Amino acid sequence: MGGEKNKMNKYKAVLNKKSGFESEVKIRDFTITIDEPERIGGTNKGPNPVEVLLGSLVGCLDFTGTIVAQQMGYELEDFKLEVEGELDPRGVMGEADVPAGLQEIHVKVKEVKGIPEEKITEFLEAVQDRCPVDNTITKGVTVDIEW
Repeated sequence: MGGEKNKMNKYKAVLNKKSGFESEVKIRDFTITIDEPERIGGTNKGPNPVEVLLGSLVGCLDFTGTIVAQQMGYELEDFKLEVEGELDPRGVMGEADVPAGLQEIHVKVKEVKGIPEEKITEFLEAVQDRCPVDNTITKGVTVDIEW
């Protein structure tokens, strides 16, 4: 069992606060600016954290879809997804006893090319079952914050 831990991929992101709601996140050789829209006090220099999460979800579904398609013997030529999430901001603001996180996420498959129509349901079920970001969101994970 101990050898299995050595097979784990590790991922890392480092945040530096810039000002107000703006932060800079370094991931490998990339920098992402995260901010809030001006209407809620940000400077709109980048997507907010929830939008980044939703973008990560559809990006991961695409990545996983490419792998699943190859394993099914197909080439995923096009995969268009649209994602929306619903969040009650009163939870974040501490104004109501509601969850602070997204309460619903809706992914709409707009287009799938390269998978025969009769195999699309099987393909999408495998993609959702194997997508790491989807699994993290739906099954949960422990988050430790250390001081």
